[in-house]
Amino acid sequence: MDKMKAAVYIGHGSRSDEGNKQFISFIEEVMAKTPMQVIAYGFLENAKPSVMEAVESCIWRGASEITVIPVLLLPGIHVNVDIPEILETVKEKHRDVDILYGEPIGINSIMVKIIEDRLREKGFTGSLEEGILLVGHGSRDPLAAAEFEQLPVKLQDKMASVIHTAYITTPPFYAEKVSELMNSSLRTIYLLPYLLFTGGFAVKMKERTKEFSRLSSQQEVVVCEPVGFDDRLQALLVKKAEDAVSF
Repeated sequence: MDKMKAAVYIGHGSRSDEGNKQFISFIEEVMAKTPMQVIAYGFLENAKPSVMEAVESCIWRGASEITVIPVLLLPGIHVNVDIPEILETVKEKHRDVDILYGEPIGINSIMVKIIEDRLREKGFTGSLEEGILLVGHGSRDPLAAAEFEQLPVKLQDKMASVIHTAYITTPPFYAEKVSELMNSSLRTIYLLPYLLFTGGFAVKMKERTKEFSRLSSQQEVVVCEPVGFDDRLQALLVKKAEDAVSF
């Protein structure tokens, strides 16, 4: 008998209702394009349904093979430890159901194009007088940093500007990196939050950088919009769900 296949998209979850609404609006469009019989979404923390609740909702609807896709930018503790631990609990409880696990969004040509667009939206031209600081969240897992550091390599082929990286929660911290860059000959420093959610950290970053701009009349610090839930990610997530399915 053919298996009833399901897909479950897992977001991190935000402390703000607005952030969670952003995710739900985005992921509902992804779900509408996902060619599975049963589809659901859940959150790792801060919101409902939980990962367990989302997966079990598919089981109650008759799914016998469930593909779980982490809607997270990079591999890290959440992708490599937290979600798999929850899925192991589901497997123990529902031994007759196959649970498959997909890949996070990762570094790819789509992400590079989104970053280029975010920079140019703020007036970036790619000159040697402009510097770029890509700001990641930070992770306890070195795999996340290793993948994040691939971004400057992929971007450097497309522009003359020097590209730097820093983090919000782990060193090197972005505020320290901005201070360092302001002691250089750069005319404009573009900060780009490599984040999905547009609130929280992104808002604080804009407030913090206003202070830097006041310190110098010769340099400008420009904060770009975060990567965000860009429509171009929808097809990418659907493909990740399809790629993880067993045949």
